[in-house]
Amino acid sequence: MKNVISLSLVCLTFVLTSCKQENKIDDDLKEVAANINKTTPQILADGVRLDSVSAQPGKIFRYNYTLTDDAKEGVSPEQIEVFKTSAKEGALRVIKTSPDIKQFRDNDVTMVYTYYDKDGKKTADFKITPEEYKAK
Repeated sequence: MKNVISLSLVCLTFVLTSCKQENKIDDDLKEVAANINKTTPQILADGVRLDSVSAQPGKIFRYNYTLTDDAKEGVSPEQIEVFKTSAKEGALRVIKTSPDIKQFRDNDVTMVYTYYDKDGKKTADFKITPEEYKAK
């Protein structure tokens, strides 16, 4: 019985430490988001603007973009899928290799990307999980 109580206390300590660690990471992500948002909006490529970023609970970092030249109605679902696939591949490549986001990788942050058209309509979104960017 004494071993069960000891094991329970160890497990509880581990869970509380993990929660505190996750809260610390969430707080750090909020600080990163605030600093990035000081520089937005930013034109990143022809027709793509980074509008804002945000940190969400559970180690999630969200990027919000606008496709400044496109209206959702003028783009076919197939074109949206092609764009989404290409954008996700590009983002995954950056996540895997960029020294700027090493801390994101080290702390298993999930990144969510949302693209809006020039009229503010959600056009495409995807997420990249630690399992995806840590895969060989």
